[in-house]
Amino acid sequence: MKPAHIALAILVMAVWASNIAAARFAAAEIPGWALITVRMAVIVVTLVPFVRIPHGHLRKIFGLSVTMGTLHFGLMFVAIQHIHVGTAALIIQTSVPFALLLALIFFREKFGWYRAAGILISFFGVALVVGEPRLEDSMLYAGMALISALAFGGANLQLRGLGGVSVFAINGWMAVFAIPQMALMSYIFETGQIDAIANASTGTWLAIAHMGIIVSIVGHGLWYELVPKYQTNQTMPFTLLIPVFGVGMGIVLLGETLNWHIIAGGLVTIGGVAIIVFRGSGRRAAQTAPGATPD
Repeated sequence: MKPAHIALAILVMAVWASNIAAARFAAAEIPGWALITVRMAVIVVTLVPFVRIPHGHLRKIFGLSVTMGTLHFGLMFVAIQHIHVGTAALIIQTSVPFALLLALIFFREKFGWYRAAGILISFFGVALVVGEPRLEDSMLYAGMALISALAFGGANLQLRGLGGVSVFAINGWMAVFAIPQMALMSYIFETGQIDAIANASTGTWLAIAHMGIIVSIVGHGLWYELVPKYQTNQTMPFTLLIPVFGVGMGIVLLGETLNWHIIAGGLVTIGGVAIIVFRGSGRRAAQTAPGATPD
């Protein structure tokens, strides 16, 4: 890869990791379901007027709004009110082994012992992370983060059926369908959310704008410009930087602290996911033309 493209890939990973830190910051003022509803509204306003309606794909995008929108983003935003950024960033890495397991169940896709070992290692790493003392009173929310990762793994399989649709159209129209679902969840489970939104600080609104514009539009836009230029085994390993940046941002920006559970669990989790990513991307690289976009 060209040095400029390597720097760009690293920048995108930092931008994506910053989504969790921004959500943690904003969730201190606005409850999780209400917060993700507002974030999705920002995406709708900034994307939908500029993309075509993906006729023929709306049913699939609605299904994606349930998994990627409500179950992934919604549960993660609720969980992030109660668990640290580094913990959430590490747990979300289990979306990779979850995607493999779901592909096995629903598509009968096979994988060898090498990647099976990676799955076991990554889940063991998450078990170490979840075992940290700070989560003793937050196990429910750690469980939500794990379900969020499972939903994200499933959503990535759903995206296979949307290969010809612009990522911006997918994100924009997924947000259109997700907003009523998230608003309903906020109405059922939260109180005081209207006042919280009305009285939110400038910093919180900047965090929301960052999540809705910089992360969702700029981050994805840069990544989907970069990915078609290279083989999967050259781009996918960069995603392993997301929890590293997430832990770092939690420490630097939010004053979070490290302990041996996070360090050991993080290394084991990333190691397990690395086995899956390098093994899987290596195989696809042999079958994929250099200019093709990996699925």
